Amino acid sequence: MAAVAVGLSAVGLVGAPAAQAQGQAGACLVVQNHAGRTTTVSMNYPAGYNGEWTIYPDDLSVLLYDGVAIKSPTGDFNIQKDSDLQAVWNYEGNRDHDKGCNGSWVVTLNR
Repeated sequence: MAAVAVGLSAVGLVGAPAAQAQGQAGACLVVQNHAGRTTTVSMNYPAGYNGEWTIYPDDLSVLLYDGVAIKSPTGDFNIQKDSDLQAVWNYEGNRDHDKGCNGSWVVTLNR
């Protein structure tokens, strides 16, 4: 599994739909790309994670910010994604404890 670090991009997600998960305090976020193309996500919540993440086809990645896994104090996540992609959320409680996570929300992006 690869970890994806934040990178700024000239391509914005203005008007892109949000996808969200709720619960599981201290959880991290993993993005799985089953869209068949490179895609980009950005973070609405938790706040303070500015920028966009590029997710390559078939990638399964813990999102990192400044080299650290993004963790939600409430367990809630709200991301912006490409408008034509569906988001399916699953919580995996045994995932990414080695990164300081209380499990991870895995959001799978599909066409």
